[in-house]
Amino acid sequence: MSIHFSKSSINFYKRYLLLLPFLLVLSQKQTVAQVMYKGGTNVQLLYGKPLNQSGELATITLEHFGMIGDFENFGFTDLSNNVSLEGPTMYLEWYPKLSLSRATNSDVSLGPVSDVLLGGGINVLFGGNEDFFVYLLGPAFKFRLPGQGLLQLETFYYKQNGSEYHGTYQFTPSWDVPLPVSEKVHLRFRGFMDFIGDRGPGSTQYLTQPQLLLDLGNLRGKPGKVYAGTEWRYWQNVVGLKGVDESILQVNVLFQL
Repeated sequence: MSIHFSKSSINFYKRYLLLLPFLLVLSQKQTVAQVMYKGGTNVQLLYGKPLNQSGELATITLEHFGMIGDFENFGFTDLSNNVSLEGPTMYLEWYPKLSLSRATNSDVSLGPVSDVLLGGGINVLFGGNEDFFVYLLGPAFKFRLPGQGLLQLETFYYKQNGSEYHGTYQFTPSWDVPLPVSEKVHLRFRGFMDFIGDRGPGSTQYLTQPQLLLDLGNLRGKPGKVYAGTEWRYWQNVVGLKGVDESILQVNVLFQL
C-alpha cells in the first residue's frame, strides 16, 4: 500500500511540529525546578523509503551530548547509503557551547528561559559530489522543562565555504521530551528543525527530523536502554534547490550507551 501526503497536509504538520515543543513549555508552570538534561551517547539504526520518490535509505547515526565544567557539546555522525551500498556518505555536525549561568556563577534566566549559551558549530559532508563545510556562531537559549527533558533554540550566523556563498542565518529549535503514558509505556519525543536563510545561490531551506520512540526496555523493567519507533525526515528546498523536496518515513531503533 502506498502512502501519499498532500501539500496542505505537509504544511499542516510543519506548523504543528513547529509549535508543539513551545506549547509543551507554555503548558508547564514556571515554578517547576529545572533538572539538568543528561543526554549521553546513543547509536541509531534507521531504514526508510522516500514518500515522494523511489529508492531506499539506510543510516547509522552516532550521537553524543555531554558536559565538561562550564561547557557542553553536542554532535552526531550519519553514515548513509541506499541499500545497494554503491556510494556511502558521512555527514558530521558538532556544536560546543559555553553556559553563561555556569561560567559566571549567576542567574541569567528570564521568564521561560533557564540559561543562555554562547557557541558555534561545524557541518561537514564527506563523500558528496562537492566539498561541503559550514561554520556557525551565535547564542542558544534553553527553556524550562520538568524532569529530564530538553528544549532549546539555537540562533546562528551560518557561512558555507566557497566565495559564491554569503553569510546567512540558521534558527534551530530542538527538543527531547519524555512522555510517560503509563507505568509500562514510556514514549520519547525528540527532534529538531533547521531554518536556513538564502546563502546567495539557491533558496531558503527547512529541514526537520521529529522522532517518536517507545522505551522497549521499560516494558521489561530496564528503562532507558533500547527504543524503537519512527522518524520523519522532511527537507524543503534540499541544499537550497528551490522546489526540490525530500520526505522520508523511517523506522528507528535507538540504543542508549
